Amino acid sequence: MNILLLAPHPFYQNRGTPIAVDLVLRVLSERKEQVDVVTYPEGSDVEYDHVTVYRTLKLSFVRNIRPGFSWKKIVCDFFMFLKVIDLISKKRYDLVHAGEESVFIGLLLKVLFKIPYVYDMDSSLAQQMIEKYPKLIFFAFVFDFFEGLAIKNAKVVISVCDALAADIQKYKPKNVVVIPDISLLN
Repeated sequence: MNILLLAPHPFYQNRGTPIAVDLVLRVLSERKEQVDVVTYPEGSDVEYDHVTVYRTLKLSFVRNIRPGFSWKKIVCDFFMFLKVIDLISKKRYDLVHAGEESVFIGLLLKVLFKIPYVYDMDSSLAQQMIEKYPKLIFFAFVFDFFEGLAIKNAKVVISVCDALAADIQKYKPKNVVVIPDISLLN
């Protein structure tokens, strides 16, 4: 199976989502799946069998990309989208594995190229936007609409907890699987 994995964050860094992506890649590599990863320019190189990592363009003014919404992530996501278009013009993918905001790239690929996607959902993007920018409360319905669209069209939504899985039921997902984050405590 040819899988396109979208990792919209620095990879690899020893923190939350990159650790989860590392675990996914280890499993896919052991299963001998062919995986192309598109990620940000920051992070340590990690090698896996059957996995190729593509990094977006490195810009001198976009450094130290932190978790959560930011202008830096918007810039990197734009270049991620360009890299994805380049890759799908050269290779056929059976599945897109999309985390965080890259789910909207996955949704677009489904609409344009009929490639199914899995939404690896760590949290509600709509909730995050309102919590971080309370003045955007007037746009909550827009955020909810787009999040619902991404959830409804996903082949599977992978949730990190039962509470998130229950919360997204209002969007009527096709299939939800809960895979809890592993503890980083020793």
